[in-house]
Amino acid sequence: MGKHFAAYTVGGHSFSAAAIEYVILKMKPPIHRPQIALLLALHKLKVSEELRKSAIDTCEPLVAFALSTGMYSSPAVRIYKGNRVREELQEAQHDFIRASVGLSSKGRLLVPKMLHCFAKSFVDDAKLAVWISHYLPPQQAAFVEQCISQRRQSLLGSRNCGILPFDSRFRYLFLPDQLSL
Repeated sequence: MGKHFAAYTVGGHSFSAAAIEYVILKMKPPIHRPQIALLLALHKLKVSEELRKSAIDTCEPLVAFALSTGMYSSPAVRIYKGNRVREELQEAQHDFIRASVGLSSKGRLLVPKMLHCFAKSFVDDAKLAVWISHYLPPQQAAFVEQCISQRRQSLLGSRNCGILPFDSRFRYLFLPDQLSL
C-alpha cells in the first residue's frame, strides 16, 4: 500500500502543498518550525518541469502572511486577487501583526515566534517593538511606545519583547470581510 498525500490540481497539474509552498512560492523552511526543514531534507521534493514553470522568479517574504497551515499560530485564510496581490500581502501582514501581538501585565510586548522570525530579516531584537508599532493603529502604537519607555526607566531591563512559542493546535481563521466573497 503506497503513501497518499493531499494534492491540488492547478492548470491540469497535480501539486502537493509542500511543492506549492517550497518550490512554486520559493518559501524557505520556517525557522520557527525546525521540524519542517528536517522533513523537507528527508523527503526530497521532485521538481518536475511543470512545477519549475509554475514557480515565481524570486522569494517574496510577505507570502509568509498568506499561508494558513491550519494551525493556531498561522495567519488568517484570505482570498487574493491577481491585480492586487502586493497590496493584499501587505494588508495580511498588518492584520497578522494587529491580531497576534499583545502586551503582558508588566508592559512587555508579546510577539508570536513566526513574526519574530520574519522580522529578523529587517530589524534586530532591540528595535523589534518599535518596528512592530509602525504596523499598529496610532493609539495602540503610542501605548506600546509608552510601555517600552516605562520599561527602560524601571529596573526591568531593556528586553521589551517576549516571544510566544508556535502553537500547532488546529485552527483555520476566517476574516469576516473575506466570508462574503
